[in-house]
Amino acid sequence: MSDGLRSQLHQYVSDHFVQEDDLLQSVREVTARSGLPLINLDSYEGRMLQVLVAMSGAKNVIEIGTLAGYSGIWIARGLPVDGKLITIDKSSKHADLARQHFDKAGLSDKVTVYQGNALQILQKIASDAPYDMVFIDADKPNYPNYLEWAVDHLRIGGTVMAHNAFWGGRILAPNNAEDHGMIAFNESLANHPQLQSTILEVGDGLAIGVKIR
Repeated sequence: MSDGLRSQLHQYVSDHFVQEDDLLQSVREVTARSGLPLINLDSYEGRMLQVLVAMSGAKNVIEIGTLAGYSGIWIARGLPVDGKLITIDKSSKHADLARQHFDKAGLSDKVTVYQGNALQILQKIASDAPYDMVFIDADKPNYPNYLEWAVDHLRIGGTVMAHNAFWGGRILAPNNAEDHGMIAFNESLANHPQLQSTILEVGDGLAIGVKIR
């Protein structure tokens, strides 16, 4: 499939299946104006997250990497009425903006934002396990560590998902710690004895593993 055709099909999906409302558009705009990294999911990736959350029946979800709350809004909108999302970001600026956006989205009762070192916070909330889903979209060198935590703290049938599995193609020609972190993550995901896994060829690759034992 040519790049041009792939782009047209992505647009087709967005036109027919993705409802990026004014709030989500505003989050994108605020992200850009505030000088945050422009690394949000694309809208069709967000919609896929929402559908996967709803399809899995997840109630208790962890997100590692909040940014301004864009992906978290999609996730929270896929949760049932009694569902909860815990989202973690190392930046106080990101966490503050995300809290504002979750409040505007009417999701403050569903979402808790933690600010700080993700690995340390994960240890603090480990006692509330098992969780239903973990979504990873943070610092790439720690992806393998986040994966191990997720497997240890997911219920059987729970799901771990990760953004940037293709890492812009750099998994094929690694040059730095981030590249090697993604390669290590993908290999661990593929070979983990407790997971059934794959990568959905959507956007920059959405890695998915289901805990089977």
